[in-house]
Amino acid sequence: MNSDSAVVFIVREPGSSAQPLLLHKILFSPAALWLCRSLQLSGVKRFFVVTEPDCLTDSAPCFPPDAIILPFDHPQLSDALAAFAASAEEKVITITQPVWLSFAAAADLAGQDFLTPAGPPIGIYRVEPDVLAQGGLEAVTYGEAYVPALTPEPILLPLYAPADLAQAQYCARLDNVCRWMSLGVQVLDLNSVYIDIDVDIGLGTLLLPNTILRGGTVIGQNCEIGPSTMIRDCFLGDGCIVNASQLNEAQFGNDVNIGPFAYVRPGSKVADSCKVGDFVELKNSTLGEGTKLPHLIYVGDSDVGAHCNFGCGSITCNYDGNFKYRTTVGDNAFIGCNTNLVSPCQVGSGAYTAAGTTITGQVPADALAIGRAEPAVKKGWAIGHRGKKPPKTET
Repeated sequence: MNSDSAVVFIVREPGSSAQPLLLHKILFSPAALWLCRSLQLSGVKRFFVVTEPDCLTDSAPCFPPDAIILPFDHPQLSDALAAFAASAEEKVITITQPVWLSFAAAADLAGQDFLTPAGPPIGIYRVEPDVLAQGGLEAVTYGEAYVPALTPEPILLPLYAPADLAQAQYCARLDNVCRWMSLGVQVLDLNSVYIDIDVDIGLGTLLLPNTILRGGTVIGQNCEIGPSTMIRDCFLGDGCIVNASQLNEAQFGNDVNIGPFAYVRPGSKVADSCKVGDFVELKNSTLGEGTKLPHLIYVGDSDVGAHCNFGCGSITCNYDGNFKYRTTVGDNAFIGCNTNLVSPCQVGSGAYTAAGTTITGQVPADALAIGRAEPAVKKGWAIGHRGKKPPKTET
């Protein structure tokens, strides 16, 4: 049976005031989070974490909500550790030094026999529960010391100094990309794709070069992401295409087409079959099903209905220098090119705005709003203007 319990120490080197190495980032997340996820994927479910008193806040997000996390100077630390160990059914993994573990190494550690190293220990052990329960903190090294096999599979990298994180980052990135490929994700170039540890990707999705997936991003099945795309803390449904764009803290339905060069800011929700096209910026707005923002458009603080179309150059004017206001656009509305929607304003369902119109109030449903000034035409003006140009001189 695999080990299902782990004790992890996140502490500084004696005499150091620097941040513990396990709280330094690998890609975009702390090394402790990568360590935790590797152990979880190998079957570890229970965590006991010992950390610095001033690092509790930074350490907690790296482990499950039910993990026991205590400072090393807690008066009941040994008793709590003994109780944790006493409830374990198999050997307890204890990690006393900062390390990065590949997914294969974590599985090896949790479930396979291993040999005591010939050299000095590197801080990872498997300890019998009763030994740990009786011995407390002093017993965390009273077990089998772990040394990964010298094969292409298990990899363990001790983190002795911040410089070691560069090597760990390279290995972690490649290890994670290969894991997703084994789960049915297509990656065109292994060396140009970066996937954070908490990202989730659906079967059949294709990641093109220079794709960066960060935070808790969730990508559905059969999507195409990239090239040159960064997505942070977003949810995308199935069949989405994201080309050369940046998406942040937003939600997208199925079959959404984004980019190239789109910028989606936090708080946006985009329904199925929408288009957020080239040089389009979306901020804190909702788009109904099938709505199209093809190109050169800004929509901010707005609620847009289903099956709307925005012409090139249309913008919402949502900020007056002091406050921000919302714009509402009903279903099946048509917003003509270079329309200015000055918030707060409302365009009814099925309404049209003519190109070059500025809306400052309400447009009734199925109406046409035209807000153009009559141009003043001065015949022959250009001839006189050109006559004022000084003659060319030789240089």
